[in-house]
Amino acid sequence: MTGGVGAATVFRDSETTQHREICPHCEEGILTTVEVPHDITLSGTVVRIPRVQAEECRVCGFRALSGREVRLFDVLFAPHYPKISDLVTALRAAHFNGMFLREDQAEGPFGFGSREYVDNLANDLRDLYLDNETSHVLGELGGARGVVPLDVAGRRYRVVLPKIGEGENGVVYDHEEDPGSVFKVAKPRAYSRDHILQECEVTDLFVREGIAVPRIGDFDRYGSYVVKEKLSGQSVAVIYDDLGAPDALRHARVRAAVRAFIDRMMEFFVRCPSAKTSVSPNNIFVQETGDTVECLLVDTGPAPFHDYSRFDFAEYWEVTVPQKIRQYREVGYI
Repeated sequence: MTGGVGAATVFRDSETTQHREICPHCEEGILTTVEVPHDITLSGTVVRIPRVQAEECRVCGFRALSGREVRLFDVLFAPHYPKISDLVTALRAAHFNGMFLREDQAEGPFGFGSREYVDNLANDLRDLYLDNETSHVLGELGGARGVVPLDVAGRRYRVVLPKIGEGENGVVYDHEEDPGSVFKVAKPRAYSRDHILQECEVTDLFVREGIAVPRIGDFDRYGSYVVKEKLSGQSVAVIYDDLGAPDALRHARVRAAVRAFIDRMMEFFVRCPSAKTSVSPNNIFVQETGDTVECLLVDTGPAPFHDYSRFDFAEYWEVTVPQKIRQYREVGYI
């Protein structure tokens, strides 16, 4: 999709706190909602949408269209668009209306549409469609409790709510079909879908290395969702504050296990740079059985922009982990 051009309009802080997100690119900054003009190509003609919401990181400069905030209805019926009738005609000719839930279907199953339909969309429209599709799915799942039927390209999953986990690139749920696996939905942006696709591609590298990771059961060829093995244990981010003082026995055992696990991965990343992933406290699970502690990697998706050349475990454990936990709580990940 053609990138937005021109200067961005930044919303006031009060308008960006409804659902805050950590940048998936650097995992440090908080994404800010901005408005930018954006071009899409319809039937060979470039159409400019003057005001499209995007997410922008002020730390690393990452910017992506905001699938969570932008609805195509805003585009179709925007009163400020000078030739809205032409835009509506072009979008309908491209079968764009197929992504919306009709009012008479509101009580029925919702979910991910036919992938054959997505295959036939032009590239400019495909990402916009997929953004809006996952935005609708996450919106429905976020506002419900109990068990919700989710249509997944013709198959049915009964997703258990609320969520059991969330990170920069996806939201994770239990589902009734298999208690030994979880259903992960990508955040509504192309970067996050690509992250899930790469996660599925590189997981075998970690398996062959003997690093404990969840096996992949099924995934969307566009990266909108993945079904993978459910890990036991809890994340470092969840248990850290309950480990006790640094000289407590449990704290020392867990710290030593996490250090050995990360040291092993750092050595692996040197030998296999394409496997470099995040070692954030949300991405490392800890299993405690008596005096035995084992660590597992939750998400193998690549983090190519992370620089571990000066990684210091003491700083990671004493400074970075507490900072990340505060940030996760601020945005509602834990």
